[in-house]
Amino acid sequence: MENVYDFHVHYTFDVPLKEKVEIFKEEFKVTKTEKYCFLSLPHHAHGDEVKFDATQNVVGLFLKKTFSPNAYAFAGLEHPTAIYDKKKVGEDFLNQAKTYMAVGFDGIKMLEGYPSIVRNWNLGVDDCVYDRFYAYMEENGFPIVMHIANPTENWDISKASANAIKEGRVYDETYPTKKELIGQVFNVLKKFPKLKLTLAHFGFLSDDIKRAEEFLSYQSTSFDVTPGGEQLIKMSKNWDLWLNFWQKNLDRIIYGTDFYAFPKDEKWQENFLRRPSFIRCFFETNEMHSYVDGDFKGVLLSQKMREKIYRENFIKILGEPKKISIEFLIDVASELLRSNNIKSDILIADLKYILENL
Repeated sequence: MENVYDFHVHYTFDVPLKEKVEIFKEEFKVTKTEKYCFLSLPHHAHGDEVKFDATQNVVGLFLKKTFSPNAYAFAGLEHPTAIYDKKKVGEDFLNQAKTYMAVGFDGIKMLEGYPSIVRNWNLGVDDCVYDRFYAYMEENGFPIVMHIANPTENWDISKASANAIKEGRVYDETYPTKKELIGQVFNVLKKFPKLKLTLAHFGFLSDDIKRAEEFLSYQSTSFDVTPGGEQLIKMSKNWDLWLNFWQKNLDRIIYGTDFYAFPKDEKWQENFLRRPSFIRCFFETNEMHSYVDGDFKGVLLSQKMREKIYRENFIKILGEPKKISIEFLIDVASELLRSNNIKSDILIADLKYILENL
C-alpha cells in the first residue's frame, strides 16, 4: 500500500482529545497516511440545525502541533450569533483570517456553502460580507477548502439515498437549489479570479463535467476527491469521458477522505477504513467492489497519476506547514475555560488537556 497525504481530516466526534490523538495515530499508521490536514468545523450542519463549537479552531491547531511536522490545520470562520451587521462582520472575518494565518493555520475551511447553513443564515458564499476576507486570501495566496451544495439527488426525495433521508439531507423548495449554490462559487471567482480555492467532494459535479471544467479554468482552483454522494462511482459509469478530464487536470486533483478519529467501538475499524479503502480500490484496481451506495469497478490509475493525486498536489497547494504560535493556543484555551460558555464536560477536559500538553 502506498503512502498518502490526506487533505481532508475532521475531528468532530465526542471522543476526548487525549483519546483522539491515540486513535488518529493508529488510524494513520494502518492506512499509511503520512501527512494530514485537519479541517475545523466551528459551525456544523446537523439536519436543519447549525451547531457551534467554540473549541474547534484551538483543537485543530493543537492537533497540528501534536502531529508535527507532518500535520497542517485549516481554521473556520466564527460567525456571530446575534445582530449581523455586515460591515462589522466583514471586518471581523478579515481580522480572523489575518490572525489565523499569523498563528500557524495553513488555510481556511468553509462549510458555509452547505445547503442547510445557507438557508438557516440566509447567506450565500458570494455575499459581500465575505469580500474583504476573500480579497485578503487571494492577495496572499492562502488556500480555502469549501464545501458547496451536496449530491444532486438530495433535491429529489425519490432519488435520495436512505442515509441522506435519515440524516435530514434532503432539500425542498425552502432551500437554495444546487444550481444556485454552484452559481455562487462562480460569482466569487468572477470577483476573485486568483483565489486559491479547493472544492471538497469534487464540488458534487460528477454529473456536470462542463461546470467542472469551467471551475478549473481559473488558475488556482482544484478539487479534492473526498467521497460524497459517491462522486467517483458516478464518474466511473462514464469513465472514458472523465479519464480525459483527469489526465488534463492531473495537477488540480487532491486525495482526501473525510477521515475521523472514530470512537473505538465494535465498528471502529470498519468505520475508519471505509472511505480510504474505497478510494484505494477505486484508483488501484480494475476489479469489482462493494461500497455503501452500491457496487463499483476500479479504474486503475497509473502510478504517475496516483503520485500526483496522493502526494504531490497536496504539497503543491500547502507547501511547508506554518509555524505554530503556542501563545495563541494558551490564550484561546484559557479564555474559553474562563468564559464558562463551554458546557460539554468533554470539551472542558479537552481545553485542560491542551494547556497541560503544550
